[in-house]
Amino acid sequence: MKTSVKAGVFFSLIWIIIVLAAFLMGRSIDFFLIGELLSLLLLLGAIFTGLFLTKKEKNYEVVNALEDFKVAMQSGIVFALVITGFVYVYHNQIDTSIKESFIAQRIDNLHKQYPNEASFQELQAVDSKWENKSFNDFIEQEEDKATNFIGPFFTSFFHLMVFFMFSLFYSFFVTIVIRKVILRV
Repeated sequence: MKTSVKAGVFFSLIWIIIVLAAFLMGRSIDFFLIGELLSLLLLLGAIFTGLFLTKKEKNYEVVNALEDFKVAMQSGIVFALVITGFVYVYHNQIDTSIKESFIAQRIDNLHKQYPNEASFQELQAVDSKWENKSFNDFIEQEEDKATNFIGPFFTSFFHLMVFFMFSLFYSFFVTIVIRKVILRV
């Protein structure tokens, strides 16, 4: 297995262990945002470690920047795929409390924003989409939308897209740092 792939797997396993530890301590909801930020930091660590150790294995051989970028992206993509798979299983099978908490919060905000028929009629005056709908239809449709939006598939797909975008940025950044600052190529 390539060193860059090992780095992606290693750093993703660190994040998985930390998330599962937070779950076992009963702090999964409190840890959610901190865990997301930590995952971005670990993604950066995976990319840096994967590229640096690969360069070291090859005795700091001078290659073009695109080759270094490709090696860096390998770590990032492996990290993203492992975390995305785990996020789907975690939110679908292991801990549904985060999903339920966000859905309840969104539905509560919906009921605060539209507490009665009069507030819905104001919306109907502005948005013609709700013209022929009743207040109960509106509430039911918005609750269903919240439930579908915060489901495990969307959450894992969102993670995949975010990690992929950050992998691109971090790989570019790390390639420049390693080539220009550390190795002075």
